[in-house]
Amino acid sequence: MHSVLIAVPTLGRRPVGPLLTELARQAAQVRPSGRAVEIVLLDNSAGGSVTARRTAAAHDAHYRRVPRRGYAQVRNAALDMAEEHEALVFIDDDEIPLQGWLEALLKGADRYGADVVWGPVRAVVPPGSPRWAAGGSTLRRQCPRPDGPLCRGVAGSGNTLLRTSAVQRTGLRFEEQFDLSGAEDTVFFSKMARAGARVVWIGSARVVETQDPDRLTLAGLLRRGYRRGAASAWAQQALEQGWGPRLVVRRSARMARGVVRIIGGSAVFRPVTVALGAEDMAFVSGWGAAVIRALFRACRRPPTTGAAPLSERVPFQQ
Repeated sequence: MHSVLIAVPTLGRRPVGPLLTELARQAAQVRPSGRAVEIVLLDNSAGGSVTARRTAAAHDAHYRRVPRRGYAQVRNAALDMAEEHEALVFIDDDEIPLQGWLEALLKGADRYGADVVWGPVRAVVPPGSPRWAAGGSTLRRQCPRPDGPLCRGVAGSGNTLLRTSAVQRTGLRFEEQFDLSGAEDTVFFSKMARAGARVVWIGSARVVETQDPDRLTLAGLLRRGYRRGAASAWAQQALEQGWGPRLVVRRSARMARGVVRIIGGSAVFRPVTVALGAEDMAFVSGWGAAVIRALFRACRRPPTTGAAPLSERVPFQQ
């Protein structure tokens, strides 16, 4: 794998200079092994960000304006730009890769003959953050797993390498109905796996996620939990997985766990436990609200009209 494009989607609100600096450094480290690496900053802000354009130019990165707002829009723009490359790497604008990240992704793809390589994202928080954030572990749960194929094939797009030949073979795109909600990556990579793509996990391809101030408030935690729950339901609908009794029982159990965590954590003064319980309840609430809305629409829809779009959602937010 000798030709790589690293894509950084942005809304122009976060400072991306440190990220582009580190990406350029890691790109230089792999070039002696014959890797040609390019970096593109995909600006999905409402009117175009002058700061993003200037920052890209200052770091010798390409700049691409994506005028139509949406998660799938920037992902698909990256797919289009990567057609002449062997691999496309996604990293979000609130992340910083750790030493050896790019090399680990590339070696993982070569070692396992992977079509998709997914790496861990660890949240970091500044000094003085709330106790319930627990150094970031409340915001990003870490799930230790060995390197190698993922049995379910599920991956996200925050730290991911994608072999472009697999995209061309499957003909898949990120679905625009998820532009406002997210979950476009869950659906895309799940469909890639169904189409025979080999999805692997590489634990040494690590990035850290910095936090916007809103994420360090309980209200922000609950909003993100609610959105994740709703996006989970929409992804399940798009993948035709259904919302059967087993899944309802599992979601009910998670809601009950949330209640127990809040009560127990409050009793022993453990803010982390209370926050985890609140996030559980927000997730299930978002999931349940999305399911009820979808079922209600299905009952009202005339039989011949076809499926209603999923994306009457909350406002787009990255």
